[in-house]
Amino acid sequence: MVALGAFFIFGCSNNPHPEPLAKVREDGEPWKVRYSALPEDPRSLDPQVSYDAVSRRVLEPVQECLLEYQPFKTDPYELTPCLLLALPERIERTGGGITYRCALKPGIFFHNDPCFPEGRGREVVAEDVLFAFRRIADPKVECPALSTLQDYIEGFAEMFEAARKADSFDYSQPVSGLQVTGKYTFEIHLKAPYPQLLYWLAMHFTSPVAREAVEYYDGKTHDGAARDMFRFHPVGTGPFQVAEWKRNTRIRLKRNPVYRTTAFPTEGWDADREALLRPLAGKALPFVDEVNMTVFRETIPVFLLFRQGYLDEMAVGKDAFSSLITPSRDLSEKYKERGVALHRDVEPSTFFMALNMEDPLLGTNRKLRQALSCAFDAKSNLDIFFNSVPIVSEQLLPPGIAGYRKEFRNPYGYNLQKAKVLLAEAGYPNGKDANGKVLEITLDTTGGSANERLMAEFYQQQFEQLGIKVKVVENPFARLMDKLDNGGFQIAAGSGWGADYPDPENFYFLYYSKNLPPAGKNHSRYKNSEFDRLFEAMATMENSAVRDGIVLKMNDILAEDVPHILNMHRSSFRLSQPWAPRIQSNPLLEGGLKYVVIEHGLREQLRTQWNKKPVWPVAALLAMVAGSALLALNARRKS
Repeated sequence: MVALGAFFIFGCSNNPHPEPLAKVREDGEPWKVRYSALPEDPRSLDPQVSYDAVSRRVLEPVQECLLEYQPFKTDPYELTPCLLLALPERIERTGGGITYRCALKPGIFFHNDPCFPEGRGREVVAEDVLFAFRRIADPKVECPALSTLQDYIEGFAEMFEAARKADSFDYSQPVSGLQVTGKYTFEIHLKAPYPQLLYWLAMHFTSPVAREAVEYYDGKTHDGAARDMFRFHPVGTGPFQVAEWKRNTRIRLKRNPVYRTTAFPTEGWDADREALLRPLAGKALPFVDEVNMTVFRETIPVFLLFRQGYLDEMAVGKDAFSSLITPSRDLSEKYKERGVALHRDVEPSTFFMALNMEDPLLGTNRKLRQALSCAFDAKSNLDIFFNSVPIVSEQLLPPGIAGYRKEFRNPYGYNLQKAKVLLAEAGYPNGKDANGKVLEITLDTTGGSANERLMAEFYQQQFEQLGIKVKVVENPFARLMDKLDNGGFQIAAGSGWGADYPDPENFYFLYYSKNLPPAGKNHSRYKNSEFDRLFEAMATMENSAVRDGIVLKMNDILAEDVPHILNMHRSSFRLSQPWAPRIQSNPLLEGGLKYVVIEHGLREQLRTQWNKKPVWPVAALLAMVAGSALLALNARRKS
């Protein structure tokens, strides 16, 4: 009993993480680990499929893109080469077509993986880019980028349609819109100007993929051994590769020992960051050896582990807000004294409830959609669940995107009296139809955490103020995404869009009728011929006053048609530990893990200081030992 008690006092640790993959680096330096949290398991790590924020956060450090965003330049944003040697050369062709001439950096290798002979990754070549573009056009891959790219890349629409009719894709067929001109060089041929193509080259959809990896990871059993599906086993070129994925629990990434694609930038940061960043300029990436991402469905454990030093950064959620943030929106003195830093991030994003325009009730009754929009109090939602940090969205475009109108007010924003009038005009006075039957609608939400359930109840109460009945269906995140893709919903809460690139086209394409799932992300299944006409004109234009005017008209059309119920433009407070200074905060980088810095020694020192074992259990144990010894001695004497 004494030995067991001593083990619990001296041998136990409250560190929830597994042992690191190694103790020291090849050069003898300490092995550095980044510890962070994920709210959900990734849905897919297939670069031609992955589109949700959680999946992209994991995929970004594993699968590199042809271009990337400069980590410090956000006003305006700036694209820089990643796998490409330089920005593509733009060539105007006779007849209005455009060609982009590209060259890959030589000497870049895929990760070592069993899909390659002897498990050794091979060099990336232009054919791997061609294979990726073919996968975009393959109907069975269901790439979200297809609906946009097929309108501009020569031969894409025809190739997709032929494969759809044949129920098979021929990967040996030539692609007229993509021509390999050398081992590392290729050209992309567009039917018409499309300036946004460069942004797509900074997304994973166009990342080169090894055909060997897709064919090897088929989800089947070979020689008695089961293989993962490719969506769960990416083979990229990035600074990290997946070392462990324990589903719904943890993902661990390990540094790619031969990474050489990019180095730390030599300029672009503000003057007040010179002392921190100048010593890093030009250095090899990444700076840490391992990334440990743990899935937490509740926010309280994240706060507790951050407080103990077992997480390097965290978003400030509702549960911990009052403990961390003062009424004046500053960091509390307790955490300032610890060296914790507070950051406020404003994302180019908009969150809303998607209304299914193919639903026989909602899709045909615009007054009903307007009434539901007027019944939703977005400000109260943000006050209750987000500590008033995000911005109430009055329009689809978020601040910072060209075409955003600061003075614009949603004509169907919260106004309960107006909502009741509109509901009556929709044919449901006091929430009932002409036969006195109460209107019932179904609201799909994400479920699992206590906070998500409370939010679902709030949404339900908002709409039921109109006298209608709302049935709430809770879904795991992946299930809700499936419903959005297949149209199996009436109203879906928690929908939203974070900018893939800083252009209004990237938001308005969500409502372009040719962007319906599964090829695209028009989850509301919205169709409006005038909106489509304006979108097609705007999409190919460079920024100008004329383009701005078109964007304003598109905003007004959406405001009246209400294919969604607007909620917020997300902004958040985040904290970083003193040993993990924030290096970059470009919202278009999903984490920027290759730039992360960890001061290993300081973390070990402060962790020990913050998790000192109390003295009283030791004293109590010693008293128990002494008491047991006396009892044993007395027993011997009596015997």
